[in-house]
Formats: sequence, C-alpha cells, structure tokens
Amino acid sequence: MKITSELLKAKRACSDGFNWFLEHFPEGEADYQAVLDALAEDNQVGYAQWLFENVGADEEAVVELAAVANRRHIFVAGRLVCQGAIQISGYLLAGTGIKAGEGIEAGWGIEAGWGIEAGKGIEAGTGIEAGEGIKAG
Repeated sequence: MKITSELLKAKRACSDGFNWFLEHFPEGEADYQAVLDALAEDNQVGYAQWLFENVGADEEAVVELAAVANRRHIFVAGRLVCQGAIQISGYLLAGTGIKAGEGIEAGWGIEAGWGIEAGKGIEAGTGIEAGEGIKAG
C-alpha cells in the first residue's frame, strides 16, 4: 500500500503532517510501512495514529521479527509477528494484530486494530486496546 501526497490531501491531513511527509518523502509517495518507520524514528506518534484512523490498516502486510528491544516506538501497517519478546519504551501500534512468542511490554501504550496475543504477559504504561481481543500466557 502506498501513501501519496494526493491521498493525504484527500484525507485532509494537517499542514504540519503534510509538510513532514514531503520533507521525508520529497517524491510525494512511499510505501505505508516506510512512512510508519520514519514516523517511529522521528517520534511522531500523533501522525501515525492519524494515518491508522484515516487510511486504515494494510491487511496484507506482515512484519516478522526475532525479538525487539531498545527501540522507542514500533508502528506496523498490518500484522506484527515476533518470535521472542517485545520491549519498547514508547508506543506499539499495529493496523491489524500483534503476536509475540514471549511477553509484550511498552512504556506508553499498545494498540492493535484486531487482536493482541503474547506467550507471556502484556504490559503498557498508559493502556492496551485491541479490536477483537487480548490473550496472554
């Protein structure tokens, strides 16, 4: 799925968010996941949340990781699958679902459009939200 300047205009993105996009993607288009990765790196939680609310999830996208530590935020356009534990200091946002073989810990919050599943516990500083359910070992 692509994010384009035309799409952002059509969805009435704020001028700051639109300018951020053009600053980071001057060609005026980028893969949804690339945009979310750049937003996570640049600590732009609000813009990422806006994209999820206004563009939705990429139901075909899957990001697979062995384990996650020492990162601030993770934003995933579709589903996040992690073999081990997820430990981040900020937000974990996924368009569809999150599945971890071990525990999930986020310093701020965890949100998934569908469900969240972890082999061990799930912990977040400000809240956990899932569209279809939360399951922890």
